[in-house]
Amino acid sequence: MKTYIEEHSDATRVYPWLADASSSIRCLCVVGEMLLFPEEIVQFKQISSEMFRNELRQKHELSTYRFYLVVCAGNGFQSKRIFDYYKLWRLLEREEMLDGFTSRIEVPVQVGEEPYYVGIAEFGLEQLSTAIEMISDSPSRYTIICANHDRPLHCQELLTHVLDIGLTESGDVPVVEMVPTLTAQGYAVCTWGSSSEEQELQCFHTAAFL
Repeated sequence: MKTYIEEHSDATRVYPWLADASSSIRCLCVVGEMLLFPEEIVQFKQISSEMFRNELRQKHELSTYRFYLVVCAGNGFQSKRIFDYYKLWRLLEREEMLDGFTSRIEVPVQVGEEPYYVGIAEFGLEQLSTAIEMISDSPSRYTIICANHDRPLHCQELLTHVLDIGLTESGDVPVVEMVPTLTAQGYAVCTWGSSSEEQELQCFHTAAFL
C-alpha cells in the first residue's frame, strides 16, 4: 500500500465532470494506491482521516474549521408510513454511531414518484474519521462540507443550497452540482473516489478556503 497527498491547482483538468466549472476550483487529495486486499482498503480509510487532518492543520488552526455531513436516504421499507416514522437520522442510527453529530435537520423530498429524505448535521474533528468512513462506503449518499469558523452558522443555509439543486435522478447527493456552487461561496466539498486498486479522499475548494 502506498499513500500520499496530491494537490491540483485546477481540478477541471483532472476531473472531467468539472470540465464546465470555474478553473479556480482546486482539489486536495489523499490517495491510497496498490490497495490489493480488503483489509488494506479499511486501513487506508483510517489513515486518510489523519492525513487530511494534518493537511488542514498546516493551513490553519484546526479550530478554524467546521464540518457538516450531508446525507440522503430512500425508502427501503415496504411501507412509506414506516419510512416517515424513521425519517432520516433515526434510520441512520440503526446503521451508524452518530454521537457528536449535532444540529440535525431532515427534510422529505420526492424524486419522481419515490420518497426520500435529505439531511445535514454538524460534527467535530473527533467524528471526522466516522464521517470519512461513511462517505467512502457510500459516496452517492454522503458528502462532507467544510467551512471556516469565522462564517455564521451553516446547517440550514447549506441544506437550502442542496435542496435548491435537488437530488439526482437516481436519488443521489448532487455532488457534481454542489462542488461549483459551494466552493464559489468559500466552502469545501469532500467526496470519495475509487478504482480497482486506488482509493481517494477528494476535497474540492478554492484559494479562499485554504
